[in-house]
Amino acid sequence: MIEIPNIVLGEVKSEIIDFAKIESESYIDASLDIKAQPIAISLGEKEYKGIYYPTPIGSYGDFSCIVGASKSKKTFFKSMLVAGYLGGNSNLYTSIKGHNNYDKLVLEFDTEQSHFHTQRVTRRVIEMVGVNDERYKTYSLRQYEPKLRFEFIEYMLLESEYRNDIGLVSIDGFVDLVTDFNSLEQSTNLTEKLLQWTSKTKCHITGILHKNFGTSKPVGHVGSSVLKKAETVIFIEKEDEITKVTCEYSRNIAFNEFYFEVGNNHLPTVIDYTPQQNNKSKPF
Repeated sequence: MIEIPNIVLGEVKSEIIDFAKIESESYIDASLDIKAQPIAISLGEKEYKGIYYPTPIGSYGDFSCIVGASKSKKTFFKSMLVAGYLGGNSNLYTSIKGHNNYDKLVLEFDTEQSHFHTQRVTRRVIEMVGVNDERYKTYSLRQYEPKLRFEFIEYMLLESEYRNDIGLVSIDGFVDLVTDFNSLEQSTNLTEKLLQWTSKTKCHITGILHKNFGTSKPVGHVGSSVLKKAETVIFIEKEDEITKVTCEYSRNIAFNEFYFEVGNNHLPTVIDYTPQQNNKSKPF
């Protein structure tokens, strides 16, 4: 005889799944004209059938990742990305552009730096843009445990007063949202949340991953999981005082690699650079 367990109401949540609704929402009709996701950030243009289109770095409703070794200027590139999205005077430093960003907010979450250093990065973006843009909001989460950082970001994206107006989210870095970067379960959960957050808010999320020393792979299962699902993977490599930016992988047309340096003003600026000739000159 099979013993039926006694389940007390209130102890277990009962959820009825509407699979018919899922079937209707997920079915892809090949005869329909499904429009591409709108571009959030682009770099340069590429020609297609005689027409030039912006080359996407990231789309609304998707996420990207920035991969690099320690001290490779990943955070400086992230500043270029955020400044380029906001616009203003950022064109003096980079050709990265924001699209459909009118009245869209930028939320930046730093998980490892102190309040002082986080503010310094924030002021760098403001200086590149040329104005203290009210759309740009930064948070330092170093003092909190990974689970609380994770839950706070989810709250900001899905429940806060900003939830319907977010255009770009920057997370520095992804690995600090888990307690074990080699945990398959935590890594999968983080990646699934990135997909859910971007799908629900229609924002673009970009985040930083540290690269293992001596390899091209980011750390742990977190790195592997994020790379598999990301729309765009960007590699940052330091070459003496010059930094190379490469579109390692993209679901779209890849943008051309470029170089930047950090000048005496402590701001990152794109340069013309030919590694074989060790020759550089300002393009502006």
